[in-house]
Amino acid sequence: MVRTYKKKSSRGSWSVENMKHAIDAVLSKSAGYRKAAQMHGIPQTTLERHVAKIRKGEVSLNSTPGNFKPVFSKQEEEELAVKDMEKRLFGLTTVVLRKLAYQLAEKNGKTHNFNHVKKIAGIDWLKGFMKRHPDLSIRRPEATSAARAMGFNKVAVNKFYSLLGEVYDKYNLTPDRIYNCDETGISCVSKTKSKIIAEKGRKQVGSLSSAERGQTVTVEICFNAAGTYMPPMLIFPSQRMKQELLDRAPPGTTAECNARGWMTTETFMSWFQRFVIFSGASITKPVLLLLDGHVTHTQNIEVIENARKNGVVMLCFPPHCTHRLQPLDVGFMKPLSVYYDHACSNWLRSHPGRIITTFQISEIFADAYIQAATMCTAINAFKKCGIWPFNQNNFTDSDFLAASTTDIPITNYETETTSSTADIQQPSSTVNNQQPLPPPLEPILPAVHQETPISESQSGPSMQQENSVSRSPIRRVCRDLTTSFENASPKDILPIPTVEQRNQTRKNYRRGKTVVLTSTLYKTELEEREQLKRTKKCSSPTDHGYKKNSMKQRTQKARSEGENVKEDALCIYCVDSNHTYLKSSEHWVACQLCGQWAHTACAGVDDAVLEEIHICLFCDK
Repeated sequence: MVRTYKKKSSRGSWSVENMKHAIDAVLSKSAGYRKAAQMHGIPQTTLERHVAKIRKGEVSLNSTPGNFKPVFSKQEEEELAVKDMEKRLFGLTTVVLRKLAYQLAEKNGKTHNFNHVKKIAGIDWLKGFMKRHPDLSIRRPEATSAARAMGFNKVAVNKFYSLLGEVYDKYNLTPDRIYNCDETGISCVSKTKSKIIAEKGRKQVGSLSSAERGQTVTVEICFNAAGTYMPPMLIFPSQRMKQELLDRAPPGTTAECNARGWMTTETFMSWFQRFVIFSGASITKPVLLLLDGHVTHTQNIEVIENARKNGVVMLCFPPHCTHRLQPLDVGFMKPLSVYYDHACSNWLRSHPGRIITTFQISEIFADAYIQAATMCTAINAFKKCGIWPFNQNNFTDSDFLAASTTDIPITNYETETTSSTADIQQPSSTVNNQQPLPPPLEPILPAVHQETPISESQSGPSMQQENSVSRSPIRRVCRDLTTSFENASPKDILPIPTVEQRNQTRKNYRRGKTVVLTSTLYKTELEEREQLKRTKKCSSPTDHGYKKNSMKQRTQKARSEGENVKEDALCIYCVDSNHTYLKSSEHWVACQLCGQWAHTACAGVDDAVLEEIHICLFCDK
């Protein structure tokens, strides 16, 4: 095969640079043909032939012998939108790239032997293209939700670093006083599976697990920029606490129990009291606690008041940005899950015939946690996120290319929080004003020229502040006039999709953003919102009963009209499998037309205001 052919002779092994030097030596008469050829490692006859061409006016110095030449030049292959589309999370498959190559060759009049029936370049061309560009490789991409791709934008990230810098300047924080906490779930059935050695050719390779689905235990993990780890907290799905649940757990581990084993406002308050003691926080020696926008963090007035009294500055990450900004997500959770899988496999191998239950989770988690919780991991995680050492230029423009698909200016993000640490009792910023972000686009095909509808996202981040979305047509960009192609460039055939901005029809009361949770302004707004909820609950009994019954009837109607609505429904906006109807602690609302369910935060519905009729944005369009 052509792709596996190995050259047997040394013909054409000279470089163009050496040929130029040899020709210059001959033309300047500083050396003869034999001496110039020996000095620069070029055959004498080849040098004579090229000098004769130069004297006749020909300037080609091609060192590749034979008639087989690449279809596209080096500059043209560099223009293929492989890297650019991958950075925007619209990576090209091998089939799409081959179709793109065929269309480029046809429209630019290139001589090629591609398949005219299937209208696609061959496997040999693809193999040669990959060899000519060793910086490219075929990778299996990791699923990234539309909310995270579009939420991680330059405005939101710059605002976070601006707030972080102001907190550093005001409190003169050292790395041992900068903490990050986050929750993760561990199960009796490990989700991550390591590769094993098996017989070649087998269609299925199995690995023993305790069950099809296991019980999930929530773990609260916290460390600081100096590499110190706070003993973890385990939250078990149990009504009563049993001491056997903590057998052989990591030293200092504490435990809480509730019906579902999730983090709640009460459980987080219990953990926070332990955190104040562990960190030694005080008004004279404050500490910084970085956390995500989960409802137990951002809408927990008891924790915020306790933090202000004990000198804990709580800074919330921007929504949908923790996968790049939160040290625990960036540097710790992946190693922990890998070590936990190894520990589960070792336990099952050492205890044949038994299964893992919640009583063994502490022991298995201890093995994984001790291996993952190293000082080097914590320090590098903070450094990777640009939190410590502080680096507000940690991300380049290429890191924000995925968010450029929406092309939506977020002006209110900066104007509302210009003074953020003036009263810490604290930095201030209003609660919600970020612009809506649409769901991701459908997979792009090179032959598509018409407008393509936007598909719904496949997964979503585990955050409370989801953004409302709207479907918009795709706006194609103009051709780049600086292209090396004569008639059609890759951007003409495969344009980079962007979404046109549409007027927002519904105000979203729950959109989150980065904010210092312990600021006076945020605390006041949270208290006012809580007071509004209590006022609604204390309304007249007749009116309250009427609304409750009407909501129940509408819920039943929506369930009956939906296509056999599952008990565990997904939100139609964020489609987050980690926050389904049964798993989520948030409020839900159903569309009266299609019967689909959504988080109230995603739908832009305020929990304190009970709507008589709700219609989703897709049906409303």
